[in-house]
Amino acid sequence: MSPTELKRHLRGVLAFTVTPFRENFELDLPGLEKTVDRLCRSEVNAIFCTGGVGEFYALDLEEYREVIRAAARAAQGRIPLVVGVGQSTDIACGLARVAESAGASGLMIHPSYFVDPSLEGIVAHFQALSKATSLGQIVFSTGGFAYSPEMMLRLAGIDSVVGLKDEIGDLKIFVATVAALGDRMAWINGMAEPLAAAYFASGAGSFTTGLANFCPEIPLAVLQAAQSNDGVALQEVLSRKVMPLARLRSKRKGYSTAVIKEAMNLLGFPAGPCRLPLTPLLPADREELKQILIELHLPQP
Repeated sequence: MSPTELKRHLRGVLAFTVTPFRENFELDLPGLEKTVDRLCRSEVNAIFCTGGVGEFYALDLEEYREVIRAAARAAQGRIPLVVGVGQSTDIACGLARVAESAGASGLMIHPSYFVDPSLEGIVAHFQALSKATSLGQIVFSTGGFAYSPEMMLRLAGIDSVVGLKDEIGDLKIFVATVAALGDRMAWINGMAEPLAAAYFASGAGSFTTGLANFCPEIPLAVLQAAQSNDGVALQEVLSRKVMPLARLRSKRKGYSTAVIKEAMNLLGFPAGPCRLPLTPLLPADREELKQILIELHLPQP
């Protein structure tokens, strides 16, 4: 898939998969393939693997390659599969080549961590990736790696850079950046369901979700309500189905991923434990999650 084609597909609901592990913390690749296949049969618009909820940072390089290949094998080109790549420039380029050879549709470039590169270093990183593969690239900005209109204007000079995933949550910066670049980029709300309407009103065309791992119907309902400007329906699905899970995910550090995986485990989907340094839910929080799932009346496999 060309960068231009990838950009056109970055609309609606973008599902971020977990990386399932067995109880001994080994990869569960058949479990990953089942998750990807199930998402392909839902109405989500694209799938992202080896992202934050996919615990990319906990994979060694061979496991990383195996996860990419398994996800691509399961997707079979039915909907776009975007692969998160990161770490040093050389490692990211190597993973990008694996993604392209496996049949992935595009790349999401993880933020730098520990190091704080200059703007010149950031641009050089994306330029190197553009030479390593022909795949389109999405800038992933979060935490200590905040984007700016200046940074995005520089990266827009690289043809393969076609999107921004904003996990900062600062709508002032987002609106200013959209105004500076217009439709040059696909604008992605990385703050998920709770801010879907606000980001759509500010120029985003899609939002990310981890809930789709066990219930794609929830983000799809959010999308339908937000796009139809049905405020009553949107508040209903947010208050009843999204916010109880969102509050639990924000309750303790590491719960953003741990709650998703434990919900999948409770519902019978392949997920398994998180790898350290993430830790399991506390018993009381697990009971709270069980009650939330009961009240949601979610289907099981």
